Amino acid sequence: MNERIKSALKSPLAIPLALIGVLFIYYLCICNVYTVLENRKSEVFFWMMDSWNERNDLLHGYAVPFLFVLFSYWGIKAMRKEPDSSGVAGIFILLIGMLLFVASARTIQPRLALIGLPFIISGSAIYLCGWKAGKHMLFPAFFWYFAIPIPGIQQTTNHLQVIVTQACYHVGTAMGMELVNVGNTISSATDKWEFDIAEGCSGIRSLMALLMIAAIYAYYSQKEFWKKAFMFAMAFPLALVGNFFRVFTILVLAEMGFDKFAANAYHDYAGLLFFFPAALLGLFLTDRLLNFRRHRKKVKVRQQA
Repeated sequence: MNERIKSALKSPLAIPLALIGVLFIYYLCICNVYTVLENRKSEVFFWMMDSWNERNDLLHGYAVPFLFVLFSYWGIKAMRKEPDSSGVAGIFILLIGMLLFVASARTIQPRLALIGLPFIISGSAIYLCGWKAGKHMLFPAFFWYFAIPIPGIQQTTNHLQVIVTQACYHVGTAMGMELVNVGNTISSATDKWEFDIAEGCSGIRSLMALLMIAAIYAYYSQKEFWKKAFMFAMAFPLALVGNFFRVFTILVLAEMGFDKFAANAYHDYAGLLFFFPAALLGLFLTDRLLNFRRHRKKVKVRQQA
């Protein structure tokens, strides 16, 4: 890999690419590009940081830069073990990133620049180190997507509210509970208690956090791409089912006469104590099913030893 870097630095494209790198950092963190956006930072990176708040369900965004550094460190360690290879593909990946940055400035859409950020990072690594080594920077680079605010997230939240409310109501009535459902509110037919399934109970925050965890788990535990994609996709049903059980158990506790406990202490800590352990267990079981033969071989080897 070292020889590949040396040859890339001697290339006629080295100086132009270095200048592009300097301009990229200036544009990302210093240049006031989006001055027309009211009540928001005009630099791309700080505009993104402004979005890391509870209203956008993006509080996990603060963890992304630190995880990027950690994953990049692991990626660089893996890159050192790879042989030299062609890095021509890196030029085309870089070009995609630069075009997205230009489109962002022209359309005053900061998200386009942030979408192009991973292409700049991974394209640079692939050009300098070759495809075989540079591909280890693809996951750290595109992990930045978890820090980008998603348009239309509020509409998704509303849909999830309806889904969890309807599911809890129908399952509860099927089990013999006397419930009344009006909009996103579920109450006892005897007026003992009433709960509003608010945005925070929709599961969108848990879904976003679990998607990030599933991406990390899938990338570092699976070898085949289809297995990584399948495990990542499993985060969606796991989050929905886990959130359903969290909300439904609140209703069960309230019906048993513990409505104050259910609405306060249990509501606040159920996600941490039950949802994430159950979701992580689901990812672990998915891993065991996807790699059943490999795990069975390990058991046989241990028994023989």
